[in-house]
Amino acid sequence: MPQLPSMHAEDRLHHLAQQFGQWRQSRTTPRGRIPQPLWAQAVALSHVLPLARVAKQLGLGPQALRRRGGGQATTVTAPLSAAINFVEVKTAAGHVPTAEVEVQRPDGTRLRITYHDAAPALAALLPTFLEFR
Repeated sequence: MPQLPSMHAEDRLHHLAQQFGQWRQSRTTPRGRIPQPLWAQAVALSHVLPLARVAKQLGLGPQALRRRGGGQATTVTAPLSAAINFVEVKTAAGHVPTAEVEVQRPDGTRLRITYHDAAPALAALLPTFLEFR
């Protein structure tokens, strides 16, 4: 079954649930085998919709549906070495990164300074803050 948009998949699930209901009413033995075409449609829908939802709507056990190949669609991924790329991000010329300093006195008082200077003038400020009164 080709990939279906979610709305069409919901319609297909409802229709398939009706087909399962008809099959259950017409089977000759209470434990009859589910026909392969019904299984195939259920498995295909479980690749588009959540497996648990498909199983519940169709009256199937999630494990049985998973054993038949249901669940998330398998995707082919590129080899890891081809998937990893390094991207260098350069800052704008003349822009100095922001830095943040947090200092705490023994009494629990905190001072947080955010600055943009390459060499902030903390030497004069910190001794004044850290003096214990």
